Amino acid sequence: MITRLIIALSLAAPSPLLANGGGYFRGGLQRAGDIELFEPEEVEKIRMLDEKLTVDLGEKEAGVEIRYLMKNETEGKVKVRFGFPVEELFDNDMNEGGDADPETSRKTDGKLKYCKDYKITAGGKEIAAKWQGEEKEGDDKRFKGIGGWLVSELSFAPGEEKAVRIAFRSSYPEEEWSVSDDSSKGASLFKYRLSTAACWAGTIGTGRVVLRPAGIPAVDLKVLKPVNRFKKEGNDWVWNFENLEPTMDDDLEIEAAPETKTYWRTVDGKYDEGPRAVFTERNGKWTMSHTNYKATASSTLPPNGDLKYDADQIIDFWGENAWSEGAKGPGIGEWLELKPVVPKPVVAIHILPGYAKGEGLFEANARPKKVRIDLNGEHSFTAEIPDAAEEFRIPVLAYDKPVKTARLTFEDVWKGKKHEDLCVSGVALEVKVDKAPKINPAR
Repeated sequence: MITRLIIALSLAAPSPLLANGGGYFRGGLQRAGDIELFEPEEVEKIRMLDEKLTVDLGEKEAGVEIRYLMKNETEGKVKVRFGFPVEELFDNDMNEGGDADPETSRKTDGKLKYCKDYKITAGGKEIAAKWQGEEKEGDDKRFKGIGGWLVSELSFAPGEEKAVRIAFRSSYPEEEWSVSDDSSKGASLFKYRLSTAACWAGTIGTGRVVLRPAGIPAVDLKVLKPVNRFKKEGNDWVWNFENLEPTMDDDLEIEAAPETKTYWRTVDGKYDEGPRAVFTERNGKWTMSHTNYKATASSTLPPNGDLKYDADQIIDFWGENAWSEGAKGPGIGEWLELKPVVPKPVVAIHILPGYAKGEGLFEANARPKKVRIDLNGEHSFTAEIPDAAEEFRIPVLAYDKPVKTARLTFEDVWKGKKHEDLCVSGVALEVKVDKAPKINPAR
């Protein structure tokens, strides 16, 4: 969840209601308890001539680029101190019998979760950005939810125009709970505080905001706020404006994925013994993730005593074993092929990468990093898989035919610390269902 560049008044400003009539000002307040509060300086002399915001909304995170054109509106030299505010948002992981475990956007081991790989340049040259924390408590609603600032300084010659670019990646906050075989995951939301631009001199001259689905179904991308600003252009949502005096009503809240509810049941939706499946509800629509297929592989590692590594091991998605290729090298070019018993349109492919039985085995062996997926030998696309021993969902976009064959070819790998063998612990196919299942929630 992200905010935007904030430029405000100098410490000597007699009132916060300057510039174009609003903004995030403190009126000279510099401390709150043990925290030195961020205070911008000398930027009432700078105007935003143009802003272009592009947000690529992916399955797990958003890629953000902002390009500004700033101008010194005075006849003297100006050195500004400004900050990019980072939202303080909470990940709530509430499992059966447990409590919420909050994680904020504050620095952990020198890294930011919601503003990763942050880079700012001016005139094509990178400039420094220093983290400064924000107070957690306070009555001023403008600062509510801000975890801290990435603070930079920039000098302007008299009347100078300067291009500034900010780019970063941002995770979505996660809110999850589970009880027995049922779980729920909150919507993936992205926020951007356009209202902070009210701190600058004058209006934003021109602006363009583009929201692009990047690895998510276009139908999942929803503009929750602001209302009546964006227009659809193909799969993108676009907002063009001129001479904008932004308020909090202009702040962005975007849904990249809806709330999902999942139920682990038998394939008929019951608790009975039999083949298992995961039923998922999104926006009132249901899908089922299953392993009812025949699996083959390009190669297989020979058995090690009672341990087998053939392709069928991936059917037991969260089982104790895994498929391991048996070719020389780290497994690049090796493949798994699935033939569903009942072909249906595939919504997504779920993969549990590596030997996920334990952390030691996961790191010891190679894991998929980049996979090419071929459906029915006629529809192909690639996906990047993060290096984590957890289930990863790969959406299938723009293909609605029943899938008779799905081949996963591994084009790159995360190398193992001890072994070259490429391992995969599970693969499941998420398909559309003909009608909503009758699900009795767990108690």
